[in-house]
Amino acid sequence: MKMKHWLIYMLCSFPFFGSAQTQTFFRDTLVHVNDINNQPLYNGWGGGLNSAVFAEMDLNNDNVMDLVAYSSTNNRIIPMINRGVYKKSSYVYAPEYVSKFPSDLDGWIKSFDYDNDGDMDLFTYYNASIRCYRNDINAGQGLKFTLVVPQLYTHYGTFPTNIYCSRVNMPALSDVDNDGDMDVLAFSISGNWVEHHKNYSMDSLGNPNGFLMYNIPQCWGYFALKGAYNTADLPPIPACPLLPANPLVNTLENFQKKHAGSVLCAFDSDGDGDKDILNGDVLSSNVLYLENCGTPDSAFMCTQDSAFPSYNIPAYMLDVAAPFYLDGDNDGNKDLVVSNFFDTGEDYKNVMLYKNITNNQTNVFNFSTNEWLVNQMVEVGTGAHPAFFDVNADGKLDLLIANEYRSDAGILKGKIAYYQNTSTASNFSFTFMMDDFASLSTSGIIGVSLAFADMDFDGDMDMIVGDATGNLHLFTNNAVLGGFATFILTNPNYLGINVGYNATPQFIDVDRDGQIDILIGERNGNINYYHNNGNFTFSFITPNFGGVNVKKANSFAGFSVPYLFDNGSGYELLVGSLSGYLYHYNNIDGNLSGNFNLVDSMFQNIFEPQRSFPAVADVDADGKYDLVVGNACGGVVLYTQNSLLSLNNSQGNSEVDFSVYPNPSNDAFTLELKEFNHLESAYLTITDLAGRIIYSEKIATSIITISNEILNPGIYICQIKVGQSLFAKKIFKL
Repeated sequence: MKMKHWLIYMLCSFPFFGSAQTQTFFRDTLVHVNDINNQPLYNGWGGGLNSAVFAEMDLNNDNVMDLVAYSSTNNRIIPMINRGVYKKSSYVYAPEYVSKFPSDLDGWIKSFDYDNDGDMDLFTYYNASIRCYRNDINAGQGLKFTLVVPQLYTHYGTFPTNIYCSRVNMPALSDVDNDGDMDVLAFSISGNWVEHHKNYSMDSLGNPNGFLMYNIPQCWGYFALKGAYNTADLPPIPACPLLPANPLVNTLENFQKKHAGSVLCAFDSDGDGDKDILNGDVLSSNVLYLENCGTPDSAFMCTQDSAFPSYNIPAYMLDVAAPFYLDGDNDGNKDLVVSNFFDTGEDYKNVMLYKNITNNQTNVFNFSTNEWLVNQMVEVGTGAHPAFFDVNADGKLDLLIANEYRSDAGILKGKIAYYQNTSTASNFSFTFMMDDFASLSTSGIIGVSLAFADMDFDGDMDMIVGDATGNLHLFTNNAVLGGFATFILTNPNYLGINVGYNATPQFIDVDRDGQIDILIGERNGNINYYHNNGNFTFSFITPNFGGVNVKKANSFAGFSVPYLFDNGSGYELLVGSLSGYLYHYNNIDGNLSGNFNLVDSMFQNIFEPQRSFPAVADVDADGKYDLVVGNACGGVVLYTQNSLLSLNNSQGNSEVDFSVYPNPSNDAFTLELKEFNHLESAYLTITDLAGRIIYSEKIATSIITISNEILNPGIYICQIKVGQSLFAKKIFKL
């Protein structure tokens, strides 16, 4: 083996991060991600949006409405703080709020202030009905949800039962009759007419705090969906007869129209006091608008627009179009957002923003973008499979992110996105360069997974691609040695290896004999081991390397993704999985024919559903390994072991607590320390994102005013240091 080849092999195949130590990982938001114009992507590490639903909610109690995106097929929560920039979508990914949300969210989420206390409460699907969590946010404990009712019940006459909905049928929560309490509009169990569940809390109790629901005994608005396309039969066509006494009984006609998959949105579109609706539906890709010509107490749908908004650019999604009515640009007017509700349609141009160019009484929507929020994230389509590799030979590991595929007008293409490592000194960053590195989309390969090794002994690293069909493909690096990597597909179905489905390779010297072996994960959840006999001739050793299998009981697949590395005390193995957790194994060296020790099946509680895909590197140059974890939504999340970069606010001294408000601010900030008399020697430091100190002082009082003259508009880190303990919060100067 050539010496140069050996050195490259050692550097790329043996990540070594110093002596073994206790590992604690934090979601990182301060390693920058930039777009191709070197502008910051504020939600870069947000994790991707494939099937998003949206809920407005004030997460940090600053009286500015923030946004929560929820993936309806992957159960992912993406909280975003609104910086409140006028006429701008100014949301910043805020992972510190993820743990505040209930763990049993399912299907969809909605927000509505049902108890009129000024805080948006949380609703989600549960067991063929609607579950409610009250928002009990306060200055002391921050955001907190309390389960109020596990299921919302209604009455059909004297017949009590749960308000019916499903994971794929999102109801509308609205004060339909304008009496001050929350009513529910939901499709019937047949799926072709809407039921009105009127809340009698104000009528009977004099307050809105309860859910005293009764079904109004006819289909709301006197319309029904046609059953073949998302359009309606309107009155006087007798498409909406009175319901039978038992709501579970359906006529033959209604049974023939029965379907599941709809998203209802109720709002007063024309300012006449009654609720109109938008409906996205599995029947077709359009958004249906129905105008209410009745009254708040007696809806009567009179006109429809089945290509809404037909006066502008109609909203279409390849799958169910989900409409939302919210202020997306901080101008006080509610806009129209349309996203892809299911995960089988568009996976990049999948969140449409229509700006409201009039007001909340007339509501005229003008198309703005079909990449709203998505264009502020690392987003590669469906599936994100990260790998670190020095593309431009500058000595810094760049980030390559392959995908399962990306939908291009319904055509699925495998691609690799290239993010160059543009870090300088302590300013760590990755900058987007291209979305089709090595022109992979021309190869027809999908289900792309990357590995690197010098397969032709020419001193540079070649690229091996695993695919959805279980094969490997060799892309030879034709770059001048030490130059920008240039990969050409030279050997499809490389080595004749096939592991069934979803090959995820790693090339590494497993038995430490100086030859690079192959580990390959697969859909079934096991790991295949191929031993290098010399000169890259391989023998298949076992499909059950280490006895590893990450397929859970009763699951159809495991989707194992192996990453073997040395952390200073011998080999360790991290394995990504369908569940979204990482499995951690040790007892590997000297035990290759035995079963490895499963240290943890929920490593560091990292949970990135679905299909966690780990890549390992020292991103922030602190001598400790970091993780970039991809997922099925097409995004990645960064975890580092640097608590300051990750803004962990409890490092070593749980008594220190402080707040900064208002935040964001276009004026002065106020910093308030609680339990100040416990702090004998505390220092305040404000730095920019590059680590430059903007302001510093010894703290002598519990309340400090930070002058607006100190900071230019931007994002800063406000740090409190007490002895060796350090606490930090992000602040936003507008």
